[in-house]
Amino acid sequence: MKILLITQNFYPEIGSGANRFKNLYTQLSKNHEVTVLTTKPTYPNAKMYKDDKYWNEPLINNSTDIMRLNMRSNKQGKTMASRMLYYLELSYKVRTYIRKYQHEYDAVYVTTPNIFLPWATFFFQKKLKSTKRILEVRDLWPDSVRDIEKINIDKFYPTLKFMEKMMYRKADRIVINNEGFRAHIAKMAPLKSQLFIPNAFTENEVGFRQPPEDFKVIYTGNIGFAQSYDQLIQVAHMLEERQIIFNVIGYGVNAHKFNHYIKKHNFKYVHTHEEKSRSECLDMIRHHSIQLSLLKESDVFLNVLPGKIIDGIGCGIPVVTNLGGYTNSMINTYKVGFAKEKATAKEIIEAIEKIRDNEQLEASYRENSRTLLDEKFLWENNIEKLEKFLES
Repeated sequence: MKILLITQNFYPEIGSGANRFKNLYTQLSKNHEVTVLTTKPTYPNAKMYKDDKYWNEPLINNSTDIMRLNMRSNKQGKTMASRMLYYLELSYKVRTYIRKYQHEYDAVYVTTPNIFLPWATFFFQKKLKSTKRILEVRDLWPDSVRDIEKINIDKFYPTLKFMEKMMYRKADRIVINNEGFRAHIAKMAPLKSQLFIPNAFTENEVGFRQPPEDFKVIYTGNIGFAQSYDQLIQVAHMLEERQIIFNVIGYGVNAHKFNHYIKKHNFKYVHTHEEKSRSECLDMIRHHSIQLSLLKESDVFLNVLPGKIIDGIGCGIPVVTNLGGYTNSMINTYKVGFAKEKATAKEIIEAIEKIRDNEQLEASYRENSRTLLDEKFLWENNIEKLEKFLES
């Protein structure tokens, strides 16, 4: 098959979205002709990608299959107007490319977020029988935007919900990275086939270690609008009081704020770190005892499957989270850590202390992670399911 992948974020950018599409490209390219339509790396900032450590995939670096659109607007603009201008420019360029070249592909595979890319790919475009439209849903937009307190879209919400429904219906098939999305999408597009393909590890990335001598907790990834910043601060204070080492590798809109807070209050046991490459981040996770994940208390955010949860499982360390839904059920069913929907900071700390004080419990969580990883979170296994789904 000739496949076009359309994504805003792609290698070498950090973050689960970019890493996911790097793996989709790498795995699908083994048996198919795959092209990627994307942008230049700028997340969370463009300057960091001047460092060669992020460009650690020679085959992708030398590939002629990666098309990076030149953008005049700034992806990381500080105002909503500047970001909207960026999205509109990106949509126009993607729409123009699809209109000219979609006939050359057997499948066009586009992802949310951002939502403008599927709209540009599906809406007011000629539908070709020879080209399948594959929509990947990684975010329930516009509900997720509505739950971000800083963005008020109430006036446009009914219109946006209608466009969300039409987006699902115009897709030929839908891929989801979270089982919690299935029922929501089925209500709007009951006849559409859905396939669950979570973020995952490659076999080369898998590596379990013995527990560290010093008990340590780690938080990696975005500290943005969807994450519970206030609860992260509370947990940091409580870990500091208990003299438990807490390392945070954060990026996103609130990362600088968090780093400044930790330095201002002279924490001794809480340490912040600059952005790291994925391999550096995974290596650091393996030297910890617990992977922490905290999201805002919203039905939308509490029902996602964050990349940091999968990273903890793939590194073989227990995960502790306030999530509900599918992720909660998975963690507790497979016994790979602690998950309680809307857990308080106190409950999070109690769970951490319980694991710290029970070596046998921690060992069982680590061993169970191997089973869960093999069953659900290996790209080499999951890509076969995706290929059959695309070809059916």
